[in-house]
Amino acid sequence: MYSTLGTIPPLPAALLMPLLLVLAAVALFVAARDVLRLRASSAPTSSVAVPLTGPRAATEQRVTSEQRVAPSGVGAEEEGVAPDAFTAIATPLLVATMLGLLLWVWSRNPIRLTSYGLMVFLGFTAATWSACSEARRRGVDPNIILDMAMPLLVSGVVMCRILYIALEPGAFGSPGRMLRVWDGGLSFHGALIAAPIVVAWYARRNGLSFGQLADIIAPSVFLGYAIGRIGCLLNGCCYGAVCEVPWAMQFPDEQHRGALTPPSHPTQLYSSLLALALFFGMQRARLSPRFNRFPGQVTLLFFALYAIERAIVEIFRNGATATTVLGTSWLTQAQLASGIGLVVVAALWIQRSRLRVQG
Repeated sequence: MYSTLGTIPPLPAALLMPLLLVLAAVALFVAARDVLRLRASSAPTSSVAVPLTGPRAATEQRVTSEQRVAPSGVGAEEEGVAPDAFTAIATPLLVATMLGLLLWVWSRNPIRLTSYGLMVFLGFTAATWSACSEARRRGVDPNIILDMAMPLLVSGVVMCRILYIALEPGAFGSPGRMLRVWDGGLSFHGALIAAPIVVAWYARRNGLSFGQLADIIAPSVFLGYAIGRIGCLLNGCCYGAVCEVPWAMQFPDEQHRGALTPPSHPTQLYSSLLALALFFGMQRARLSPRFNRFPGQVTLLFFALYAIERAIVEIFRNGATATTVLGTSWLTQAQLASGIGLVVVAALWIQRSRLRVQG
């Protein structure tokens, strides 16, 4: 870990409680605002029916008929679809709780500013911008993406950390170090677990199907992933096995502190370049009718491509920073997860395609 840009001293203890109170007040304000919107959108409206005749009656009948068959999704909120009270209250409180926990950790530890953290932040920002652009193209309010960004980031980091701890329980000397997420130690598969939960939550809040909202976000994930992997390169983690290729690089040896590895595969670069290529490929897929036959198809394509990308990169990490499983010397944890993921994606793809044909 050799890419520290600077250090932020611990948060003064005198500021912790005021910041927590401000955070709680903002969360309660947002929750109250959402509940009021819920009540306003669900309040019955009364109108006096006026008999109409002639051409105007025909026009009115046609407009009324069109409103009855208005599709769910975009614009569904105008037809009375609103988030339920639990969702409206729980979302800001959950985000505030996570941020409050980070403030508490910061009050007891300094924060190191690293190139890894910087690249993860830039990747997340770029992915959010790209998703907002896609939302506009699809006629969805981009503010939905912006509202969802912070919960996605916080829950993703938390789940990435939990999964990393589960896979590498001996990597941390104390419970306190487990909370220092800025020191590195994240498993990207954790984000793939947390993100669908957050997306489903916000889809329900905004009258969209899960597939509609996920299809907006999925192509952008490859852009953020490509940038984030550069952070891994700068941080010296996630490197590959020893090799003799001309572009081999040396990294801090994870097994021998203070030493460097022999020339090894820069698998962080392999991941970054593959992800960037897949991002541009997804830009074509999102516009193709072939991959927009049912909501969620673009998302399933993303999961399939990511599984293939990760399985390929793991070939070059095997024996270095990739742990093998099932008593083999060739199958890594990530490759096993990728194989299971591909089977699930194929099953869902077939099922949704059959439902589309039957419907």
